[in-house]
Amino acid sequence: MARRQTDNNEFMAAARNAGQQLAAAFQPVVPFLMQAGASMAAYTVGLTGAQVAGMALRVSCATPVAGPIGGLLGVGVASAMAGQASIKCRQYLKDGTNPLLHPWKGVRTDDLIVDALLGVALFKVMGGRFRSVMPSDLVKVGAIARESLPAPSVEYATPASRIELRRLFSRDGCHHCGTRRGKLIGDHMPPNKHMQQTVGMARRSLLRVPFVKPLASALNIPITPPRQRFYPQCESCSQKQSSAVRNNKLRMVFHETLHRGGKSQAWHFAGPFLGLRHYTGTVGGTSSTATSNRGGTGYQRRS
Repeated sequence: MARRQTDNNEFMAAARNAGQQLAAAFQPVVPFLMQAGASMAAYTVGLTGAQVAGMALRVSCATPVAGPIGGLLGVGVASAMAGQASIKCRQYLKDGTNPLLHPWKGVRTDDLIVDALLGVALFKVMGGRFRSVMPSDLVKVGAIARESLPAPSVEYATPASRIELRRLFSRDGCHHCGTRRGKLIGDHMPPNKHMQQTVGMARRSLLRVPFVKPLASALNIPITPPRQRFYPQCESCSQKQSSAVRNNKLRMVFHETLHRGGKSQAWHFAGPFLGLRHYTGTVGGTSSTATSNRGGTGYQRRS
């Protein structure tokens, strides 16, 4: 009985020692993960705020000039927020200071500017499109649009086209909101009603004058209505779009902030990269300048 008790004690001691060694091995990774997570969260909030601002100002991804500019500003602000979240998280790990008590304390203008500029550059290099940060206009090509198919007529998509649209829908989601759930709709862009109006206006315009068409062709000026294309769309956006087209009203929808699909991964990685700019790490398990008073994490003070 005594021997069994001794064996149990030795086993518990060995397990405790192994746990301590494992915790020590992963301890340097904890600040890294926390700063990356804080940056990602702040970046997501910033991009979502840009969509909310676009919705309030009636600026969509299809709005000329204002759409791309609004997206660029949104990425810049979100990037600055990501950098500050990383700094505040680092400060909390170092001395336990609650970042919510004095959120503006220690904020440096140069950090904000550098983070914003780096964030904009990273977003673009990673394939991001600034206009896609803004909400989608349901009567225009959506913010999530990546690929499309030719729409030879105003009729519904053929079975072969629907197979390809299903593939795009599964990969990229609805081109307006980004969802991959629900029934697939082959969305004509521009909408059929708008195409009919465009054709009618063209027939009533100066194009009826004999010399206008040859002159426009010589100057490479497009005079024919744009060709329609099929984009993958969800049933919910399709129903809202029908109402918007029928009533000739602007109708915008939010899209997924961290959308997964298409060629761009900028939504996912630009924010954490900005946060890791402020990560200083550890040296041999002990900070080279200052050690945290909270559990000895060995977190360095930023120079």
